[in-house]
Amino acid sequence: MTSDPLQPPSPRARRVPAPERDGRMARGRVTRGKIVTALLDLIRAGNPSPTSEDVAQYADVGGRTVFRHFQDMESLFEELNTKVSSLVQPVLMQTAWEGALAQRIEQLVTARAAIFEQITAYYLSGETRLHTSPTLQRARAQFARQQRRQLLDCLPEAAERPETIAAIDLLTSMEGWLRLRRAQGLSPAQSKQAIVAAVSRLLAG
Repeated sequence: MTSDPLQPPSPRARRVPAPERDGRMARGRVTRGKIVTALLDLIRAGNPSPTSEDVAQYADVGGRTVFRHFQDMESLFEELNTKVSSLVQPVLMQTAWEGALAQRIEQLVTARAAIFEQITAYYLSGETRLHTSPTLQRARAQFARQQRRQLLDCLPEAAERPETIAAIDLLTSMEGWLRLRRAQGLSPAQSKQAIVAAVSRLLAG
């Protein structure tokens, strides 16, 4: 015999009152935010590959709490990538390039230098898990495509010169920036000057 669908639900089936449910959701959002912030802070402080235990301890939550909010460390790092992308996108979406060629080169390199410095720790953290993270591989590929599109938008003079645009793409990339800053030990100002000078020479030829 089937139950009457119009009968009120049993006490066990009653929904959690809205205020209580909203309170739980709010607390969950706060905890989730603490976990993501912990991951960001740990990487920024010099730990390129924090464990779930590291994150839980820094966030002051239980070890199991991390995985109640994130299925695994990959999903937690995916959230991190979303946060980092929110920092990068305003720069990559910039389309208001004005002035002579020299001015536009300066604008492009200045904008990228600022954001590259801001995300260096997170980018290097990604290198430790790039080969095992499909999410990060997709994000890196998208990042490269966006940089290329922006470059062509800013410097249309190079559009018909494949070798030149390829060289400029490398010079103005995150990888090029890290080479100057870490391998060659240049300061941000010196790195920026080197890139501006190299790009200017390439486009003058």
